[in-house]
Amino acid sequence: MRINKLTLLDDEMLTKLGWTENPDLASIIASDLARLQGVSSSSNGLCNYWINKLGNTGKRKTVGYINFTGEQGWTTSITSRMGVRFVASFDDIDDFDPEHLDDLTLDYPIKAITKNVSEVITQLFLEKSKLLIKTGRKYLIDNHEFEEYEAMGIRFINYCEAAKDDIITMDGTKISKNDHVYLEVVPVPLSYDFNARLVYCSIVPYFGEWNSHFGPLSSSDLLKKLNNQFLKSASDELEHQERTLAYPTKAITKNRYNFKYEPLSEEDIIQICIKSDIPVFVHGKTGCGKTERILALDPDLELVDFGCTSSDGFTGIIAKDFKTQKLCLYEPHWYKSLCDKSLEKPDFIHILFLEELTNASKDTQKVAFEVTLNKTLTNGGFHLVLPDNCVVVAAGNEASESRSATALSEPLFGRYAHVYIETNAENWLNWASKNHSEKRHLQYNPVDKTRPIHPAIVDFIRINGDQVLRTNYDGQVPNADPRKWALASRALYECGNPNVLRAFIGPSLTASFIAFTQLELLTVEDVLKDRVKPSDVPTEISIRWNSVFSLLNVSFDDVDKVRTFIKELGSEYLAVFDYYWSKGDNERILKLYNDNNASEQVAVKKLGTL
Repeated sequence: MRINKLTLLDDEMLTKLGWTENPDLASIIASDLARLQGVSSSSNGLCNYWINKLGNTGKRKTVGYINFTGEQGWTTSITSRMGVRFVASFDDIDDFDPEHLDDLTLDYPIKAITKNVSEVITQLFLEKSKLLIKTGRKYLIDNHEFEEYEAMGIRFINYCEAAKDDIITMDGTKISKNDHVYLEVVPVPLSYDFNARLVYCSIVPYFGEWNSHFGPLSSSDLLKKLNNQFLKSASDELEHQERTLAYPTKAITKNRYNFKYEPLSEEDIIQICIKSDIPVFVHGKTGCGKTERILALDPDLELVDFGCTSSDGFTGIIAKDFKTQKLCLYEPHWYKSLCDKSLEKPDFIHILFLEELTNASKDTQKVAFEVTLNKTLTNGGFHLVLPDNCVVVAAGNEASESRSATALSEPLFGRYAHVYIETNAENWLNWASKNHSEKRHLQYNPVDKTRPIHPAIVDFIRINGDQVLRTNYDGQVPNADPRKWALASRALYECGNPNVLRAFIGPSLTASFIAFTQLELLTVEDVLKDRVKPSDVPTEISIRWNSVFSLLNVSFDDVDKVRTFIKELGSEYLAVFDYYWSKGDNERILKLYNDNNASEQVAVKKLGTL
């Protein structure tokens, strides 16, 4: 089957579809009727609901519209890019077969490819990779002809040449001038109405301009573009492929990292961070119980209160020794006391609590930065090292609540996990009902800081790229950066609950991370334990690629079985897996080289026996 002619919905078609009698479809009717008058949407392009009414304001024609809030307005714009829902009559389809309408598919470059996949494709172009295959198909877009490529199971065009002005692609993606963009070739979603004998586009893609004046549909530039550039390019190859959106429920579990997802209280997060040897900054209004929460974990903590401690009291005093006549550092009292406690009770964690740190001077905060970062007190070239079983915890009032408080510098802010105590009647009463005489020490177990970053974090950043690796710093809530992700990894190993990440990367990004960990994707364990077969993996491109990326954390010893699995998905998937798995690791590169050579030799031997 092949569509020969496209048009827009008119009154007769709308009546056949029954939309004029359905109040829920009023906005759809209004949108298409207005476009029939040759009027584009307002300055933001798509999504305003238009009413079919022409008016005159002086010498300028105007068209009314109704926006999402139900407010009516008027516009004279006729040149901005517009969305349009096209339609075809059954009579304009060659070899029309109502029983096989699902075989009628219009493929077109619509979807802007995501950044991480785009970077891989760019690398393939730079390396002139054999994974890049020209399919022979071509597409006309804005009078430019683009060749179709296929790589990694994705059909796409290299659209960067067309981005010489700010444009909007058919899926609504905004592209700035000179941006490098690839558009994926995907089926245009179509719907059918057998009573009306119509096939129509079930979305409203961006499509271009009507023309430079108010004119009839038959002479519009838009209709010419629909039936020339779009229809000819989209109809070169009519195909249909069923797509699966999820793995079989029995084959894959959502919790592929074996996480716990129950809520964590702020007290839980403080304890997890301390046991992970991660400095914690406790935020909260005066009197909310910050100090009490820390005392509950270490009743013998060493307290430095910057509200009444001088800078010398924190850093110590450099003076000349009367006997040797040499300069020496007289250790501050808190340091001596902390070392004594840590030596006396080596099996427990001992807390250095920096109270009212926001009240300390900038110079003193610089010293606190070194204490927090390296567990080292530096003063005039002298260095005092804190015990290994010591953890730094700080607290302070916000600068907006205290005249004497100053906001922490970004480097110092970034070295802490941040916990925000909000006291209300409910949680205060829960705290008040507890027996506060039951103080306890946390057991000290050295933290293995050589472990690789948690695989869930690696997968999340690998798939989402720079937009999650670093987020903007505002001085109020935690932002993500490589150091924060490393700290978060230690906490995640400690508790196995991704809710703890809100102390490191903020609540919003943590929610995205949790949603990612609950996606139904492959895991290394699924492959190694034969829980799933390659044939079980859906053909949906995004699911396949996300699954392949999630297998990149396989170990050196187990990679052979994973590669065998991926190879059955397609050679393009294996090529990209090999590229990322071995990148920058000579031992892994050599292994893949030897494995590939061994495979070629086996193939040659088989050919020799034929």
